[in-house]
Amino acid sequence: MRPANVSRRIAATAQRLVYQAREQAPGLAYNAFHTPRGWTFLTFVLLYFLAIAYLSHTNRRDPTSAFFDPQYGYDRRYSLQRQHEAETFIEKANSSAPRPPRLNGPEMCIGIATIGRPGQQYVRATIGSLLEGLMEKERDEISLITFVAQTDLHQHPISGEPWLEALSDQVLSYDLPSEELAHIKNLERDKNYREKGVYDYAYILDKCAATGAPWVTIIEDDTLAVVGWYQRATAAAKKIDSDRSKDKKWLYLRLFYTEEFLGRNSEDWLYYLANCCGVILLSALILVFARSFGYQNVITNLVLGTVCLVCVPAVIVLYFLAGKLSVHPLTPGVHEMPQFGCCGQGFVFSRRTAPLVVDHLRTEKVGFVDMLLEEWASEADLERWVVMPSLLQHIGSTSSKGDDFGGKAKHDRSVAEKIWNFGFELYDAEGHWDPSMPMG
Repeated sequence: MRPANVSRRIAATAQRLVYQAREQAPGLAYNAFHTPRGWTFLTFVLLYFLAIAYLSHTNRRDPTSAFFDPQYGYDRRYSLQRQHEAETFIEKANSSAPRPPRLNGPEMCIGIATIGRPGQQYVRATIGSLLEGLMEKERDEISLITFVAQTDLHQHPISGEPWLEALSDQVLSYDLPSEELAHIKNLERDKNYREKGVYDYAYILDKCAATGAPWVTIIEDDTLAVVGWYQRATAAAKKIDSDRSKDKKWLYLRLFYTEEFLGRNSEDWLYYLANCCGVILLSALILVFARSFGYQNVITNLVLGTVCLVCVPAVIVLYFLAGKLSVHPLTPGVHEMPQFGCCGQGFVFSRRTAPLVVDHLRTEKVGFVDMLLEEWASEADLERWVVMPSLLQHIGSTSSKGDDFGGKAKHDRSVAEKIWNFGFELYDAEGHWDPSMPMG
């Protein structure tokens, strides 16, 4: 047979097969989906898309979720109200007399180092929120030290404002030998925040520790405290201290964290992959085991393949898209946080630990305080604890360290604005935390 005849026959056969496939495909598809198994699969697909629609509404405050919506996540539903309460408190304090000298030792010393920023000065709201809502007895237990960390006090906009003396137990400035003061001026001039920030933190921590208070709390000057924060912080610190054995030491109690770093981390990809493969394998074993009990006609190879290669992987993908904090929500209380804690907005140290922290920071000299503390805690096997939900919110939109729109900025927000606790906004007006609060 000639090659030309062979080619024509092959072409004719191919055309006939294509024609038959076109004619029979609709019927095959109809028969496939008009069976109990077909309807079951269609129901799965429908439920899957309904789940996506549901999660896109319920998980839009979760920064670890693919359904996160910055418009809702960064909505200041509580912090705006709290900031208004704090600023109103400050305005009233402008007509108050300076605080009288303390007669008894404080239960807690709060130290705040502040420097002037371009634009808004958040320190007013910070101090106002820490003090507004305290009972008189609680206020008497606190020694508030405000450290204006500028060599020229008049460069700070709050310098000379009446409320500062009225609310602070002490208002500090640099009291240093001329040579050391000249070094600080050089750090200011060169904008060497990594060294000056560590120096200022150790300076105010040392001054606070000198009061002899059992608890020393250092707060950054661009934070807001929830109403009732003092009782919760002291109760948490006392619980940690009483539960520890003498052989186990703890470094700090964290009052602020951001959930953004509490999601699934890429370095654990092998662990996640192994678990996913395990779930698929377990599903296959269950179906094969069920088929051995007389369900061969129901659990066909097609069903087995569809479940293990389509349905189960799809559910696993949705599980990861939902977000770690939505699937495994944080529970209120005091928890150990040995990693992924950020940032340095508020720490409580015990009277025993504070001098050690001062010595460590003065030895290190350069860096970022929170990172230096984390490295030290990991090396020395010191416990790190956190109060959940967060007792503080970071409200600074401009950083005193510059780089507001560096490489880490996203969601059209500066680096400073991205340091945010999403759960803080779920407090109600009385300071009760309600995670079921509607999103709208």
